[in-house]
Amino acid sequence: MKAAQQQNPIVAEATRIRISDILESFRAAPDKVYTFEANLSSFDRAVVHEVCKKMGMTSKSSGRGSQRCVSVYKNTKKLDDVKGKENLTHLTFSGESKMALGELFSNYPPAEGGFGTELDGKHSGTAGKTREKKDDIFSKPFRKKEEIAKKVESFASRIEKDVKLKQIVEGRSKLPIASFMDVITSTIESHQVVLISGETGCGKTTQVPQFLLDHNWGKGEACKIVCTQPRRISAISVAERISYERGESVGDSVGYKIRLESKGGKHSSIVFCTNGVLLRMLVSKGISGSQNEAKAAAKENISDLTHIIVDEIHERDRFSDFMLAIIRDILPSHSHLRLILMSATLDAERFSQYFGGCPIIRVPGFTYPVKNRFQVSVKIVNPC
Repeated sequence: MKAAQQQNPIVAEATRIRISDILESFRAAPDKVYTFEANLSSFDRAVVHEVCKKMGMTSKSSGRGSQRCVSVYKNTKKLDDVKGKENLTHLTFSGESKMALGELFSNYPPAEGGFGTELDGKHSGTAGKTREKKDDIFSKPFRKKEEIAKKVESFASRIEKDVKLKQIVEGRSKLPIASFMDVITSTIESHQVVLISGETGCGKTTQVPQFLLDHNWGKGEACKIVCTQPRRISAISVAERISYERGESVGDSVGYKIRLESKGGKHSSIVFCTNGVLLRMLVSKGISGSQNEAKAAAKENISDLTHIIVDEIHERDRFSDFMLAIIRDILPSHSHLRLILMSATLDAERFSQYFGGCPIIRVPGFTYPVKNRFQVSVKIVNPC
């Protein structure tokens, strides 16, 4: 205040106080413009300009001679900052709209600093960059009961119209595991871990995922079934075979994900992958942290999965051993998740004991005729 008196010594202290009080009242009021009376001297107007600048407002003098006056304007941007959310428009969304928005942001998460800068009219250099789509192949598909019913009807109609597909369904019903369908689905529904032991050729690899899919769709429930295979070629070939048996293309209801290649997405209810891909998904967010962080990441990453099928568990490797250890630790906190272990007859009891004595379903296999042919007879049958 003393500095102001030295700059404008003619202005009385009472006048300064009156100007400050007027500006304080104006700043608290909803008005956007205030014009002082025209009888202010040039020194008085200088005080108004000075105090306005300190209060974060702008001022401007207009008119000539005795009609010259000063007007004060509020800074609109700072006014909005003070009022905060009071000036924002509130929108209401229906339940379906909220779910659609949630799915949008899960697929295309906003980048850091993505909000706020656009509201202020400022666009940073990174704001215009295209965001990569999030890999959602392990996310649970969002389907209503009506959509699931249409899927079931579509599959049934394909069987009726396509003679070849009808023959495939008849061939599936002749597999040894076909008679165990009800036992498998009911046991999996009542137990969190189930071990299916079946000889090669019984149909467990291609039929168990379809049993679970048809069972859940029959109840009008969506599901995400992840099936692991020890090799990349197995994951691709089994996904192609199941898609063929359902009269679809790979990437529709059945997809696969291996390193550097994938087909399908969130809409795929069955996903085949290698043991390494599932292990990487389980520890992706906690791989650089502690063991507790890795477990927390695994819990978050499998929240959308309903079933995990680990095939060929007797072919043990470092990926499958670590993967089963992590899954066993997180099963108690995910009561909705079902783990299905599939193996040949080797070491079935050992794996059952590792998972607390889980039930074992034993499926017999076909005995195919084998003929021995020797090199001499082959040359006679097929002469060179």
